[in-house]
Amino acid sequence: MKKLALPLIVIAFVLLACNITPAPPTKPPVTEPPVTEPPVTEPPVLTNVTCNELALYLDPTLAASYDCQTIPESPYEMEIYPEHTELTLHGYLLADKFFVPHISVYPVAGYTALLPDVIPGRVAELQAMIGGGSIPPFVASFSTALPFLPTFNAAQVFYAQEQILPFMSGSGIRFMTEYAQYFAPVNNHDLFYTYQGLTSDGLYWVSAILPINHPILPANADNPPGGVTWEEFSNNYEPYITDMVFQLNTQPPDSYIPTLIALDALVASITIHP
Repeated sequence: MKKLALPLIVIAFVLLACNITPAPPTKPPVTEPPVTEPPVTEPPVLTNVTCNELALYLDPTLAASYDCQTIPESPYEMEIYPEHTELTLHGYLLADKFFVPHISVYPVAGYTALLPDVIPGRVAELQAMIGGGSIPPFVASFSTALPFLPTFNAAQVFYAQEQILPFMSGSGIRFMTEYAQYFAPVNNHDLFYTYQGLTSDGLYWVSAILPINHPILPANADNPPGGVTWEEFSNNYEPYITDMVFQLNTQPPDSYIPTLIALDALVASITIHP
């Protein structure tokens, strides 16, 4: 009996193998080609003005035309600046103001060569504000000022509506201010909107000086406000200017002429192509 066990086992395996149906051949898995999303591209920046390395979009409701000039270097004490591009706006929404509306593009290296004790500090101050994302609030004092070019033989009286604002080639700050050599009232003749910005590579400083008005302000600085004497006005200047900055800061952006919205859009469109 023991001798028959092995053959019987072999026969059983053979019969079992005969009853096994071979599995159908497997097909390789079908792989779909990967779906690739089209690259995301930024919409082209709309510009309608080109002036040397400067390009921007000028809303025809803000100004009717412009001049483009290359301003030669001025090494003179009262006006020191390097050769630079200047775009002057004509048919601007406001006329006969202290400043002509214009945008300047200064080479930082050229300005530094002329004013090595001034320009690096202003560049560093502006970069710190942009990088830190904040601007210190105004404190009534002639020593309080935001970075600004060109240099003037006058003081920055105050600043209001300050805000960090990027443009197409960098970033900077916008604010409203006046410059004066005396205790000047805030008024619609001298008030202007300014943008002070740096290109991302640090090579160019963009300076926009654009007159701006508001209905709460007097037309000019011919007389001190409130019917007081100039002496009384000067003696109480700090509380006056503090209150005026508060009033300007609380006005809606669209209540200014031109609106802050329109001026912000103008400077935000600036592109610098060296």
